[in-house]
Amino acid sequence: MKVKLMNKRIYLMTAMLGSVFVAQAEMKLDDVLAEYVEARGGMEVINKMESMKATGKMTMGPMEAPLSFVYKKPNKIYTTFEIQGMKGIQAYDGDKGWQVMPFMGKTEAELMAGDELKQLKDQADIEGVLINSESKGHVLELIGTTEIEGTPVIEIKVTKKNGDLVTVFLDEEYKLEVMTRAKMSAMGQEVEAETYFSDYKEVGDDGVPVAHSMAVKINGSVAQNLTFDKFEYNVEVEDSLFDMPVVAEKKEAAETTE
Repeated sequence: MKVKLMNKRIYLMTAMLGSVFVAQAEMKLDDVLAEYVEARGGMEVINKMESMKATGKMTMGPMEAPLSFVYKKPNKIYTTFEIQGMKGIQAYDGDKGWQVMPFMGKTEAELMAGDELKQLKDQADIEGVLINSESKGHVLELIGTTEIEGTPVIEIKVTKKNGDLVTVFLDEEYKLEVMTRAKMSAMGQEVEAETYFSDYKEVGDDGVPVAHSMAVKINGSVAQNLTFDKFEYNVEVEDSLFDMPVVAEKKEAAETTE
């Protein structure tokens, strides 16, 4: 009797495991991406998103700083943040990146390079790595299902055109980002950055779900928290916003030459 009962339990366990493997085997990347696109409002809505403005705050330990982002297709971004009354700017115009960092003694606009520029270029993609990935040169691989802090998620590995690896974890039910994990270089060292997304709210006439809270961890420790109070899509944004200001001395020299 005991042997029969044990055999029955083993049979049921095997059957359950088998169904899990079958379910994962039947899960296809194209299907997951299609559901993800649908969760984002559909391709028609995504394609017509030409610009976006977001305002909120950045918290790093006891320090809190007002923060804003402006995006414009293709691949333009303008970021501002205020620390101790001084306004920092980082921008990418689709070709080059520049910044103004007065709290670092840099009050004039300077070109960006290296890891900082690379990270800013990545941020400039308003759509994200899973949308139109093939045309961007990214390669996607469906890893399977797992959990992030108790939430069932679908794991997708992204090998970007530049060779960087990013892992995206989508909520298994809602098909929206729960977390992304990326390897990056910072100050000459390779670090692992994780961004957790939460507090999704519908934005705009199309009711696009957007995470209003993000927590960034570097090598497992919380580095900063971002909270947003306003998102606007398809607002009027002049291309000149992203242009690097002409430094006064250079402007005067150019005028003298003329």
